[in-house]
Amino acid sequence: MRVAWHQRWRYVAGLLAVGVAQRLAPWARAEDPAWFKLDGLPEPSVGLEVDGSEETTRISGVNSVYDTLFITPTVGLKGSGSVYHPNLLAFDFDGQLGWGLNQMSTTSSGYKQSINEYDVLDRYLVEVNLLQEKPLNASFFASQDHTYRDYGSFDTFTVDRTEYGGRINWNSGNFSVNTDFGYRDESDTGLVDSSEVQETYFNFLGINKRKSGQTTVTARWDLFDNILNVGSVTSQSESVGIADSETFGSREQITAATGVSYGHAEYAGQLTDTLNATENVNANLAPNLDSFLIFDFQQDQLHPSSESYVQSSCGLRHQLYESLTSTFDVHGSYQDNSAGGSSGTSDLYGVGLSENYVKRLQSWGHLSIGGSIVGDQQDDSSTGGTVSSIDEAHQLYLPTSAQYRPVYLNRPEVIAGTIQVTANNQLLVEGTDYDVVTSGDLTEIRLIVPASSHLQTLLGTSDNLSVSVSYESNSGINASYESLTSSFEIRLDLFGQFGIYGRVNWQDNNAPSTVLTQTLTDLVGGVDYKWRWLRTGAEYEDYDSNFSKYDALRFFQSMDFSLERRSTLGINLNETYYHYPASGDQTVYQFVTRYSVQLWSGLSCYVQGGAALENVYGTKQVNGSAQTGFNWMYGKLSVRAGYEFNTQSTTTGEFSEDWEKNRIFAYLKRTF
Repeated sequence: MRVAWHQRWRYVAGLLAVGVAQRLAPWARAEDPAWFKLDGLPEPSVGLEVDGSEETTRISGVNSVYDTLFITPTVGLKGSGSVYHPNLLAFDFDGQLGWGLNQMSTTSSGYKQSINEYDVLDRYLVEVNLLQEKPLNASFFASQDHTYRDYGSFDTFTVDRTEYGGRINWNSGNFSVNTDFGYRDESDTGLVDSSEVQETYFNFLGINKRKSGQTTVTARWDLFDNILNVGSVTSQSESVGIADSETFGSREQITAATGVSYGHAEYAGQLTDTLNATENVNANLAPNLDSFLIFDFQQDQLHPSSESYVQSSCGLRHQLYESLTSTFDVHGSYQDNSAGGSSGTSDLYGVGLSENYVKRLQSWGHLSIGGSIVGDQQDDSSTGGTVSSIDEAHQLYLPTSAQYRPVYLNRPEVIAGTIQVTANNQLLVEGTDYDVVTSGDLTEIRLIVPASSHLQTLLGTSDNLSVSVSYESNSGINASYESLTSSFEIRLDLFGQFGIYGRVNWQDNNAPSTVLTQTLTDLVGGVDYKWRWLRTGAEYEDYDSNFSKYDALRFFQSMDFSLERRSTLGINLNETYYHYPASGDQTVYQFVTRYSVQLWSGLSCYVQGGAALENVYGTKQVNGSAQTGFNWMYGKLSVRAGYEFNTQSTTTGEFSEDWEKNRIFAYLKRTF
């Protein structure tokens, strides 16, 4: 009996000890204040960077060669710490410093020059966090980097970037304020051009959350200086906005969203002011019946031109069956524009009806059908012969993208010299970033492939870009007429693998023959198939308008293999063919592939490459890229090395221009 009680008391005492230890654990973990403390000794490192390239330019048979070789030993230091306490001020730093030999030589017909100089390589990142556990907190950073960036666009860009800035946050229950600010200087150099962006920015975001809604206030100030091949373009923009959303009603069946914003921009010596106001109300009237009201007002000024636009629509949305949805709306708009001695107004009102049917066909198929018809009465009047359009919004895709479709400006007979294209308040440059292509009475804005250094920084890793286009056109109209627009689409998916679809867009009107208005019949049909690692498809389009006509064939193939547990292979192909009866043909072929393998935990290798052929109205351009390399890590040693090849060839008649670049690189780093 004594032994049993003794064992029991030992068990109880152990439980008490564990409980006391758990209660004291937070105090044991708490850090004593220290005016300056490092989280262990900083981690030093040494390394070696080797980067060499050979660029060859050939214009009508005349060669120029530019060689570089950069060999740089580096030393680095990485660490973290705090001042007084980590919750007061914590910091991290990581930097490398190198001093090496930079050899450059230029060779052309009858000319040769060599330069040997010592250069400094400086990389660092410093981050400071203040009161990171408090409602009011802040962070600041400073960084500098020299790296190479591959956007998957048949060109590898050399990027030199210096940046510093910070963020201040305040969160108090349902109310929060966030600001960020900074400066960056980024230089991007590609195969055929380079650009430098210097930006100073400030952003503000305030949010007040309520039980039934939310109010948001935004503000932004931005100063850009774009140093391009063709010169420097400076732009400055400011914008403020307020938005409010609310849910109310006995069943919380009504939602309303209201927004007002104002923006001002200056670029290329011009001033733009934009005022926008929106209202969107939705109400659930019955289990299968909803109503909606949409209002939008926008006023644009591209001094001395101005444009005002008011649009509104209201309607009902009814779901008769689970698979059938009907929408009926009444809409109207009014537009007023003026520029110098020209002015114009346009008012439109009408009704629209759309039907959408979605049905699962047992286990073997899925059917979707949609159609709409819109009837409008339109009254247009203008004086002076020209009409101004300000900040007309469009989404542009690269011609090598599978999603590429010609994007035409809304008005016909555009005056080419008046076109200005902006993206993110930065002015794009014609001939460098985009081309203007005339097709009948329409004008297409087309991004240039391969993308320029400036355009590529805006695209990032995407293949499309939102732009605003301002221009003038000789499309003044004085007429009153009715128009009818309809669309129909159908898609049938079989066994989750095979799909067949078709689309029809049709537009007609009874405008007088002397009035330049568009009539259109656009027919699209296609098939696609997916099975395990394979996706493929084909599409045909017949675009027939009194403004422009073309036929298009589009194909795509995509294959993604997992050859084994540690290796993957991807292959993507796109082929596009456009035939314009009035102006010629356009063909684009693109092929991209990548193979990667993890040989063992510390060693991985890759091989990737591709080619694109674009032939537009007799101008042929061929782009190609091939890259291979490996990454190896063993303990505190890391090695990265590889080879890259890029080429671009452009031929127009007897003129030809070829660019080639070979690059080798090796980076070695050892930490201690």
